[in-house]
Amino acid sequence: MRAKFLHIADCHLGYRQYNLAERYNDFGRAFHRMIDIAIVEKVDFVLLAGDLFHKRAIDALTLNQAMSALERLRNSNIPCIAVEGNHEHAYFDDYIGWMEFLNLRQYIVLLDAVYEEGKPALKEYKRPKGSYFDPMPGVRVHGLRYHGAGTSKAVEGYATALCDLARDGVEYHIFMTHAGVEGEVDQMSGLSMREWSCLRDHADYVALGHIHKPFTRDEWIYNPGSPETCSSAEAAWKERGYYLVEIDTERSEGPKHVATLHANVRRPFERIFIKTDLYESPEGIYKHAHDLMSRRARDLGPSRLQEATRPVVDLHLQGLLTFDRSALSLTHLEAMAKDLLNAIHLLIRNDTHGADFVVAPGMTMNRQGLERYVLTDLFSRDARFAPRSRKWARLALDIKSLSLDGAAPEAILDELEHRIGQIDLAADDDEPEVSQEAPENVGEDLGTDEGDDEAEDGELQAYLAETESGIGNYADLNG
Repeated sequence: MRAKFLHIADCHLGYRQYNLAERYNDFGRAFHRMIDIAIVEKVDFVLLAGDLFHKRAIDALTLNQAMSALERLRNSNIPCIAVEGNHEHAYFDDYIGWMEFLNLRQYIVLLDAVYEEGKPALKEYKRPKGSYFDPMPGVRVHGLRYHGAGTSKAVEGYATALCDLARDGVEYHIFMTHAGVEGEVDQMSGLSMREWSCLRDHADYVALGHIHKPFTRDEWIYNPGSPETCSSAEAAWKERGYYLVEIDTERSEGPKHVATLHANVRRPFERIFIKTDLYESPEGIYKHAHDLMSRRARDLGPSRLQEATRPVVDLHLQGLLTFDRSALSLTHLEAMAKDLLNAIHLLIRNDTHGADFVVAPGMTMNRQGLERYVLTDLFSRDARFAPRSRKWARLALDIKSLSLDGAAPEAILDELEHRIGQIDLAADDDEPEVSQEAPENVGEDLGTDEGDDEAEDGELQAYLAETESGIGNYADLNG
């Protein structure tokens, strides 16, 4: 006996990813392409292993996406056999869900076990219910909806019930459910191979959905993955989409089928990683990002200019920022991605961090010393100002004093321009400053007045105790 079928899952129709209409349409196109393949290949049936829809409550446009594709299958006399996934199971107080609606309208054959006295009672599918269906002579498909944490018990119960089910005339058995296999994706649970093994004597092919990463185990368990990219993390996985399976029960060795994973056409996702530790200014990061995006644009070629293949760009910034975080313009990076890569959307994951400011235990200083020390440290941690950190700190304090003394704005600007010019000139011929380290008694090195009263020192100690970093809002000390 020979037969051919298509195995798909996790289509997630209706997913408006990043709130983009283009991504909504991408998921619809991916589903329609696989239906086209089924019709062109003249398969005998299609398996849909859950999560046709992205959510339980769908709109009319999403329902139309599903029905128009499934109607073409029906007109080609190709049955679509399905189970419910976790994204589409009806709400508790709903009478039926949308998968059940499609089942009632004869667009799909929806399978699930009927439970009697706590045990699955396996019954042949008679619309609208049943746990197994024979799409053609010699082939039987069993179905079990998503059961979450109860999957192991549900699969074991189904396998036990299969022992008592007549198999006359059935040469090839398929078991389909929406569940994962342990260890395929980090932080995502699944059944171990030991737990799946109860089906060994009852199924020639186990058809799974739920995990968006494609995989196969022992030429027995198959998962096609998601036909579209549901998150940027999935971009690192291998090509995926659907299994085209050819059954031949006359094969003398190995399984009774040959399952071939085919990649479905998807919108490209481009992941770019930038290590910021090596750059002393935002301009250095911009230049490196420009070089990376230019090379990626050459790799993509003219396809990036076409509307259907404009990429989603996922930019990761990682490491230590050697300058002030606010100086890095993410808007500039976004404009660069759209200009060079024609990105439909840019994701920026800014996982950078600045150097911590630390006040050593037992450190004592008055307000003036604390301000000077903090400002010098802040400037020293920005690569653009580090070589003259003490000069920049003195300038900041002097400008503050002018402002507090009521100086005119024009006078402050003139002083600022003059002092910056002096620092720039000094940078050409002076030896670079070495950023100061906190001495055991900072007050001695920073001009602390030893005659400060005890109350002032107590106020400072209380302030330092309240701020773990030692910096906090240090300007509050000056009112």
